[in-house]
Amino acid sequence: MKTLEEIFIKEQDFSKEMRCRVLPFLKDKIKEGYFTTRDGLSLHYQMLIAPEEKGAIVISHGYCEFCTKYAETMYYFYQMGYSTFIVDHRGHGLSDRQVDGYSKVHVEHFEDYVFDFDEFVKKIVKENAVSGKLYLFAHSMGGAIGALYLEKYPDVFEKAVLSSPMIELSTGDTSKALLRLVTGVSYLHIFRKRYLPGYKEYDHTFKYPRCSALSKARYTYTYEQREGNKHYRSSGGTFNWAREAFNVSKKILKNASLIKIPVIIMQAERDTLVVPEAQNEFARLAANCKVIRYMGSKHEIFNATDEIILKFYQDVFDFLEDDR
Repeated sequence: MKTLEEIFIKEQDFSKEMRCRVLPFLKDKIKEGYFTTRDGLSLHYQMLIAPEEKGAIVISHGYCEFCTKYAETMYYFYQMGYSTFIVDHRGHGLSDRQVDGYSKVHVEHFEDYVFDFDEFVKKIVKENAVSGKLYLFAHSMGGAIGALYLEKYPDVFEKAVLSSPMIELSTGDTSKALLRLVTGVSYLHIFRKRYLPGYKEYDHTFKYPRCSALSKARYTYTYEQREGNKHYRSSGGTFNWAREAFNVSKKILKNASLIKIPVIIMQAERDTLVVPEAQNEFARLAANCKVIRYMGSKHEIFNATDEIILKFYQDVFDFLEDDR
C-alpha cells in the first residue's frame, strides 16, 4: 500500500490529476444509488468499497455541498485502505428537495438530517461495509449533523473526525435582536421557504478568493462541478433553515457528554463561518475529544495549501489507526 505522501495531489498538478487519474479511477469503482426516507424523500448516495477494508468511513458533507465535491477525499480514503460512503443530504446534490428549484437550502427540522443519516447508515452502510468498523467524517453543517448523530446513536461509530464542525454558526456582525427577528419570522408560513436576506439564486459567479478555500485549483474543481450540473447549485438558505441552524448549537452542547468514542475536531484558524469557542466547549464536554488547530487555514481545511492539506489528512489517518 502506498503512503499518503505518494498519492497526495499537489496544487500545481491538481486539475490534470483529477481529470486524468482520480475521476477515471473512481468512475470504475464508485457505485451510486438512492434510498427512500421515512417521509418519502429520495436521497442519493455513493459508495466506494476497498478490497481489503480496514474500516468504512461515512461522510456527512457541509452546507451547499454534494457527493462529487469529495472525490479527492474518497480517493485518498480508498487508497489508504478504507471504504467510503457518502449521501447527498436532503435539499442537496441529487437528493430530493422540499422547495422548488436547485438553489435554496431548506429543512423543516434539523433533526431530519440526523434521521436521514441514520437510515443511510442502516440501509446502505451496514449492508455493504465489510469490516464492521465504522468511522464518521463530518464537515461544517455535516459536523452538526454528525455531532447530533453521535449523541443520539452513541454506539454506531468507533471514532469520529469533525472538520470545522458547525457546533455554532457564526453570525458575524449580525445583532442578537435581528437574529431573534429572523427566528420569529421563520415561523410565519409565508416566510418559511423564502431566502434569508442576502441570499439569492445561483448566479454563476466565480468567487475565489472570497470563499472558504485557499486552494484555487480545488475551488475551481468544485465550481466546474456546479457549472456542469444544475443539481449542485445550492447557494442560500431559507428562513426556516436559518432558524434551525441557529438553534442547533444548544442542542449539541446540551448532550455532548453522551459521546464517549474518540473524536477529533479539526479547527481552522481563519474560520469565519463557525464559532471556534463552541468547538472548544464541545471538546471540553465530550468524554474523549481533542482539537487540532490549523494555523492559516480557512473553513475548508482540506482545500487549503498543500502543506496544510497534507497534514490534515495525515492527522486523520494517524487518528483512525491509533489503537490506544
